[in-house]
Amino acid sequence: MRGMAKHAGSVFSVDVTGLETGQGQPAYARICERIRSAIVSGALAPNARLPSSRVLAQDLGVARNTVDWALGQLVADGYIVRRRGAGSFVAASLPERDTRPLAAKRSTQAAAVEDERRLSRRATALRSYPGHYQPASAIPFTPSLPPIDLFPRAVWNRLLQREAAQAGTAYWAYGASNGLPALREAIAAHASAMRATRCSPEQVIVVTSTQQAVELAGKVLADTDDLAWAETPGYQPVQHCLRAAGLQVVPVPVDEQGLDVAAGRRLAPDARLAYVTPAHQYPMGYEMSMERRQALLDWTRQHDAYVIEDDYDGDYRYEGRPIASLQGMDDGGRVIYVGSFNKILFPALRIAYAIVPEPLIAAFVDAKHVADGHTALLMQGVLAAFIQEGHLARHLRKTRTIYDERRLDFLEQARALTEVLAFGPATAGMHVAALFKQGLAIDDRAVAAECARAGVVVHPLSKYGASERGGLVFGFAGASRAATRSGLEIVGQAIAAVRSMGAGSSP
Repeated sequence: MRGMAKHAGSVFSVDVTGLETGQGQPAYARICERIRSAIVSGALAPNARLPSSRVLAQDLGVARNTVDWALGQLVADGYIVRRRGAGSFVAASLPERDTRPLAAKRSTQAAAVEDERRLSRRATALRSYPGHYQPASAIPFTPSLPPIDLFPRAVWNRLLQREAAQAGTAYWAYGASNGLPALREAIAAHASAMRATRCSPEQVIVVTSTQQAVELAGKVLADTDDLAWAETPGYQPVQHCLRAAGLQVVPVPVDEQGLDVAAGRRLAPDARLAYVTPAHQYPMGYEMSMERRQALLDWTRQHDAYVIEDDYDGDYRYEGRPIASLQGMDDGGRVIYVGSFNKILFPALRIAYAIVPEPLIAAFVDAKHVADGHTALLMQGVLAAFIQEGHLARHLRKTRTIYDERRLDFLEQARALTEVLAFGPATAGMHVAALFKQGLAIDDRAVAAECARAGVVVHPLSKYGASERGGLVFGFAGASRAATRSGLEIVGQAIAAVRSMGAGSSP
């Protein structure tokens, strides 16, 4: 409503303009009906404070007496209560006639409208991986979510206050689409030191997430209906980002050596892109062998293709030698390296990055500008200071030690489930996958549902596109020793319950 939301102390922002509609009714009746509808629909919450009659009259361009009559009628009908010296408020509960029947009617009408809407083919495809409407929490054993209690909030808040108080307009005006120079410099140095990438700060494009980086790559490097390889089982959200960019996704199997490049060549030799997680395949945890890495790079050169390397948790490795990035091996400028701070710091940060070959910089910056202009500038500035002043390195050292302890504790306690589960590699990252043993036909989605009812989150392996054998994906980084013990007991009980219900094992 024009001007209403700006009045201090008022939470009333429902549009009651357009009073020229409903001609034949007096103005007070039309105002009354519009406010009543907003209350019944839930747009105005119970106990919400309404503007004064003077403010409403001014905004609506009617006499104050007209508004007083409308509010008086709403008070008489039980929709509004007036408190002496405080103002008018939405009633805590609706009149009985407007509760369940109207709510049910609205629900039915909403469903009917949704059924009638024509969606694009792209949107219809995306519905197979629906959006999240509830926040996800790092309860045992949610994969890929860092435990927020380990994050140095006091340090972050101090840097946030300091950066927000900086003179000038660097954080308050429009910024460069590729990101703040200070953050791009910090990212280039961090990725070079930790992951052996080869890049300049100019090659760094700051984005909001891995998904955005993948979608930008799809739009910059491929045309509608071009093909893209994607690991299977693999990370489903990025596959949907590729589809959103208009590409056709070709599932390519993985094994203990990572992406099967030979299978990809057979399935779609002329694909334009390949999305891979070579350091720690998601979700199976495999490391791509050197032979497969070289074969993948050879394919890109032979077919004018590109690789999107998602190094989503490359900062966490507990055993063996450090693994260099695929980007660091690439001499032909065929790898787009993607990293994220959302998984190593906190998910709400929404800062990730892409390192792109020099000839592609301008095209990626243009695509980022069209997508959303730029990533939040103040958060970029805080993160740049967090990295440059050594806080990121300290946080990684601390969490690497704690995650390693939790990993070892998880693997020790998980031995109780080895009669039914075969656990995969757990030398890096924040999760481990387990396949049901050969000869067992267990519905992994039913097991995950049983666990969820008991307050434990495990992901069914079938969620990632696995079809031959079911399994479970466990996030161990967010679980204490006690939570791991109780969580694994619940998982064991869930597996037993599913088997006993007949969804269970084959003879």
